[in-house]
Amino acid sequence: MVSALISPRAGVRATVALDLSRPDRYMYDNPYAPEGMGREYINEPNVRRPLADYELNLGAYFAGETKFEPWDPLGLCLLSKVSANNPDVAFFREAELKHGRMAMLAFVGIVVTTGGKHWPAEAFAQATAAGWPDSLGTLAKTNPGIVAQGLATVGIIEGASNTNRGAWWDGLWFGERPDSPVVAGDLGFDPLGVMPKDPKAADLMRLKELKNGRLAMLGVFGLFMQPHS
Repeated sequence: MVSALISPRAGVRATVALDLSRPDRYMYDNPYAPEGMGREYINEPNVRRPLADYELNLGAYFAGETKFEPWDPLGLCLLSKVSANNPDVAFFREAELKHGRMAMLAFVGIVVTTGGKHWPAEAFAQATAAGWPDSLGTLAKTNPGIVAQGLATVGIIEGASNTNRGAWWDGLWFGERPDSPVVAGDLGFDPLGVMPKDPKAADLMRLKELKNGRLAMLGVFGLFMQPHS
């Protein structure tokens, strides 16, 4: 048992007892969530899966090593061990896929509008003329209703798609769980049938999407910074 002093803000001190003698437990303390709201999942086996189940350290892999830790220099995968109220790796994978998809769409949109293509309304013409990355701010000033409609549409799509996935939220964070059919990034939407039926080919397709999404996030960030450099 270890006592720790925490200073959430200046002038406030609290003593917390940390039980580090339980190697079978995922974390040293219970989450703030009450019973029935995710607390029961925390210390169940294989619920909070490690980063190694999702990711390879490619440098170590190609060097011929057989035992290695995935590349996570900031230790973000350990956040949920510090507190169950922090996101775990399953949530990070969901968030990464979603941001990667958004970045891929954003990159296409930036390229198209940079070429002078846009919706015919005057508000879109003004936003395109303002150029990236000021177009959204211009659109919000000239016609905030368009932005509100876009946000409402996003909310409806998010709610409907996640609800159709089944039990995707365990009361604390959402993502893949041993007793859930949820697969990271799989929203059951594949109108063109591009996802292969073969499991290995499907895993390869998911890996391609993940890597292209990461590349798109870096690309969009670079495009955002370029006007300010």
